[in-house]
Amino acid sequence: MHRNHVWAWDFVSDYTQRSGKLRYLSLIDEFTRECHCIHAYRAIRAADVLEVLQDSISEHGVPQYIRSDNGPEFIAKAIQNWLAENDIKTLYIDPGCPWQKGYAESFNSRFRTECLDRELLYTLSESRVVFADWREYYNHVRPHRSLGVLCPSDFAKTLTQQGHGYGRPTNSLRLGLNTTPKQSKEDTHQDWINLRGPTRLFHKKRN
Repeated sequence: MHRNHVWAWDFVSDYTQRSGKLRYLSLIDEFTRECHCIHAYRAIRAADVLEVLQDSISEHGVPQYIRSDNGPEFIAKAIQNWLAENDIKTLYIDPGCPWQKGYAESFNSRFRTECLDRELLYTLSESRVVFADWREYYNHVRPHRSLGVLCPSDFAKTLTQQGHGYGRPTNSLRLGLNTTPKQSKEDTHQDWINLRGPTRLFHKKRN
């Protein structure tokens, strides 16, 4: 219904050209369609998920809800406890019902079609540069029909001009993650899904 009402996060798996596993965590605002982050790494634990979330909150404000599937990183006790302590509610979709997180699925589809399927990624460092470039394009250049043919950043600016703030202040949060090494180990996701599409060279020339 408004900015920071519902965020959605999701994981997608892929491989680099050197056969290394690659995962990325995306985090979007369902109302403004802004992509707050694309965090790429070989493996992402629950502690990493919370670190990404805290960084995004410090920049964009506090969401009321976060929508996700029932992946082990998202249902980990460490994450659930931290969200509960900070009064951020969870919206878990039903198992096997990806359409219930349609905004995240739509973003993943655009990201795969416009970036992953067009780019040869050889290393983790290269993937981070490519993903950062594409996120900049997605947020500040790419028009969205659902936003009146505005890019997400321009649409968010119209909300600011209309007096709509970012929601709850970030200083109300209890930052930091209290977890044990045992929890972190159990939270590591093991089910890698190769969703790789046909690989083509990325059409955008980067300096």
